[in-house]
Amino acid sequence: MSRPRPWLLLLGGAIALTAGCTSDGDAQRDSRGESPRKAAVATLEPSCPVPDVHGSLPSARSANQIVASARLPAWEAADIGASTRLDDGRIVWVFGDTLRDIGGAQSIVANSMLISSRTCISQLLPPARGPVIPDARPGVVHWPMSVLAHRVDGKEHLAVLCARVERGTSGGGLDFTFLGTSVAVFDVGTDGVPQLQSWRKITPDDRDVHQVNWGAASFHDGRSIYAYGTRLPPGKAVFGHELYVARLPLATPTDQSTYEFWDGRRWQADPTRAAAILPSEGGVSQTLSVHPTGAGTYVAVSNRDGDLGDFVYAWTAPTPHGPWSPHKGVPAPTDFDDGELEYAPLAHPEVPMANGKLLVSVSRNTTDLQRLLKDPELGVPRFVQVSLPDS
Repeated sequence: MSRPRPWLLLLGGAIALTAGCTSDGDAQRDSRGESPRKAAVATLEPSCPVPDVHGSLPSARSANQIVASARLPAWEAADIGASTRLDDGRIVWVFGDTLRDIGGAQSIVANSMLISSRTCISQLLPPARGPVIPDARPGVVHWPMSVLAHRVDGKEHLAVLCARVERGTSGGGLDFTFLGTSVAVFDVGTDGVPQLQSWRKITPDDRDVHQVNWGAASFHDGRSIYAYGTRLPPGKAVFGHELYVARLPLATPTDQSTYEFWDGRRWQADPTRAAAILPSEGGVSQTLSVHPTGAGTYVAVSNRDGDLGDFVYAWTAPTPHGPWSPHKGVPAPTDFDDGELEYAPLAHPEVPMANGKLLVSVSRNTTDLQRLLKDPELGVPRFVQVSLPDS
């Protein structure tokens, strides 16, 4: 897995701090690598009122102020932060490796979820205070990449597409392997608390470093889910990832016989014939965001030339599969020399901006673990605003 995950740079493969590599103990997997239905046991703390209207933010500065003023012991710092809006107006945020400090005990869990309602932010807490999506097996964790909210038979669900990642044992900073993609499904009941129902593999375990990482971005248009994949091609000295796209019916998202892949000319059923819709030269990060604007265009947001790219770009296209036109945005410095890292910009169109710009979060971290533990704010994503391209 090529994305520079600062948590792993900090902690190595062992994760010596904590419970980050253990599941919450409530979901046992069957022989197919799936978990059974779970009881409704997670809680939201604190309780936030449901917004009566979908308000806008005046600027990205407001988003940073809201996060800075929140008191979230189960979420002190984390990366990624993909988002979606629930029907009642609340925003769901899913994160990767997360620093917690509950009762004075610091720990790292592999993933977490927050739900925001205007200026109030709630933490989703499983009973054992572990990750909200259990490990696939010992040493293999789920890192969320994208999230969708949708209704099935009148019930609201969350689908979280995750990288299934094996942590290494050598202690090296990049000792981890992308194995495949999983999906975790949460039900959102009448009490408004998402409850994990199941998780399952979408793609089988595969150690090929040049496989497509499906689920790197996703959205749905009410009929189909569009799932994007990123890939580092072999034999090229580039850091940018190629971009691919698949679509599947929203009504039957687990029926893999219905999946279609864009092959450069048409949608077809053979994943091996999927064609890159963006090349690796000038390509995207391993994780990105893609969304429709509602005006007949689609916007992708990522660092250009991969996670180490110097600028956040927005690409626009008339269809989910392109053709894509790049538009230079804000600087995105990433510097291993001074230990300050910024990476994985993601757009949040669910949070409208009064100034008409697009809200984007950028993951932040430091390569100095002790510095992070003393000052978790160094690992809190920062929000910036990007002008929406005209085309």
